Amino acid sequence: MLIKRNKIPFKEIILIGFLPSFLKKIIYRLKGYKIGKNVSFGIGSVVVGKKVVIGDNSSFGLISVLRANSITVGRHVSIGLLTMIDTEKFSIDDDSEISEKVIVGGIKTPDSMLKIGKRVKIMQYSFLNPTKPIIIGDDTGIGGHCLLFTHGSWLSQLDGFPVTFAPITLGNKVWLPWRVFIMPGVEIGDEVVIGANSQVTKNLPSNVIANGSPAKIIVKNYPKVLSEKQKLNVFNQIISDYIGYLEFNGFEISFENIGLNKLIKVKKNRKEHEIFVSFDSCNYSFSIPDNLLISDFDEENALVENNSMLLNLKTKQRIGTSIIGEEFTKFLSRYGVRFNRPN
Repeated sequence: MLIKRNKIPFKEIILIGFLPSFLKKIIYRLKGYKIGKNVSFGIGSVVVGKKVVIGDNSSFGLISVLRANSITVGRHVSIGLLTMIDTEKFSIDDDSEISEKVIVGGIKTPDSMLKIGKRVKIMQYSFLNPTKPIIIGDDTGIGGHCLLFTHGSWLSQLDGFPVTFAPITLGNKVWLPWRVFIMPGVEIGDEVVIGANSQVTKNLPSNVIANGSPAKIIVKNYPKVLSEKQKLNVFNQIISDYIGYLEFNGFEISFENIGLNKLIKVKKNRKEHEIFVSFDSCNYSFSIPDNLLISDFDEENALVENNSMLLNLKTKQRIGTSIIGEEFTKFLSRYGVRFNRPN
């Protein structure tokens, strides 16, 4: 063959893959990779590229392979075990996750690229073919066993059979449940939900639900707008679910209502945390260091000390970090509620 390329970088896996994480970081920095703080590499995992930037607190699972000429990984990104990513350009932004056993690869061209936004999740067993660019917007979820193909060919185009090479674009807040097939050239707008087991062959506008094979629009002007009272009721139910979740995991919970506000105290093994939920701009002085303030009023200039986090429900912004805050933020993602990290 004139052009040879190993599908799996065996040399890198053997020489580097099974080294401890701290040694990998030393070697990668010597190679010119920019590696942030608290980055971890699982056993057998390797990153192979010419230009590599990895943000703080990102992790690479057991025997995961990331290979591209240009690699940009944001902060708090997770790449699952036994995941294989092989393309020309790869970027994934803050707080996004690729689960275990995901495959990204296929025919390579100079245009080959996978670009993933913030707070995206690609679930297990999915296959993405970025022969042409695949662009995935912020807060988009791709369920397990989904297939995204930017090329379709087998039979001879000279004999009149169709051959297609075209990019795929998914907008912000798109949800593909399990087993959705996206065909080459498809563009999907913002805030779109696709039914499970659907095949999307044509472009879809924003704010719709589509289902079927081929997928057709079944609901327009989606989603419905909730009133402030409805939002409050929904959030209170989420808080109630979270308290139940903590109790199920052995935490002691006590809480009190302060007007419209709630103070929740969480305790386990002598470790204490506080959550204060504020709906009327009430200031509260925390009595312990690890805490979380949740508000729905503007606090753009709020000062959050060490081991404290602010979540703003109105602006979807987070400030600071804390153990209880990171845990609650992760829990909120079950309900599709996500927050942007400051730059």
